[in-house]
Amino acid sequence: MFSHTQIAISAGVGLVASAIVVVAYARWTRTWISVTDTLLISVTVGVSILLWREAGNTTALNDDPIPAVSPNDVLSPVLTYVCLGLLAAFRPSVRTSEWPRLRAVLTLVSLVVNIVTI
Repeated sequence: MFSHTQIAISAGVGLVASAIVVVAYARWTRTWISVTDTLLISVTVGVSILLWREAGNTTALNDDPIPAVSPNDVLSPVLTYVCLGLLAAFRPSVRTSEWPRLRAVLTLVSLVVNIVTI
């Protein structure tokens, strides 16, 4: 079981890391992502990590059957992927030709944040 502080720190790291990735990805692909969209995407990633980790903060989901990787670590990015899809459904400016790839990269960011920070 993890403390609420540990989970909040993990979500904060996910938020900041995803903001950095969105800005870097936009520069790398030479696409324009507004500050508002960058913030919404980052908050979506952070909140998805927070929600999943708080909801799944049980011993069974936090045990590591694979060294250093728990079921929670692997399942949290699934919620991130779904939440990013919901964001894109209601925010047309996010749905660019690069969106599927950016969404996949942000899902991987969520996975890495979950494994490294908790």
